[in-house]
Amino acid sequence: MRGKRQSFPRFAAPAALFGILVFSGCALRQHERLAAGLTPGPRRVGTVAVVNDELHFVLVDVGSLYTPAAGTALKSFSGGRETGILAVDPEKQRPFIVADIVKGEPKVGDAVEE
Repeated sequence: MRGKRQSFPRFAAPAALFGILVFSGCALRQHERLAAGLTPGPRRVGTVAVVNDELHFVLVDVGSLYTPAAGTALKSFSGGRETGILAVDPEKQRPFIVADIVKGEPKVGDAVEE
């Protein structure tokens, strides 16, 4: 007499295929985010080029880097320490953007991150 053959439920193969497609789609989406520079965490925007203490704004040299939208909050850093909080203005003239000094005392040469 032959041994009894054990079979998978009918839904096992389609469920496994569905799982593979879903997880590979997630991996593809993560790859697209990385390629587009949409990684979590701080994003380098540029460097403080000019500081106007009297009118409380800075010019940030973004070069060919990402340009944040108006209203975006930025932080300036020097030697790994935060020196200021900035808010992007609508004014921009490549390679510079204007940002209001919300808090702190950013200096020329400080790194700017979003």
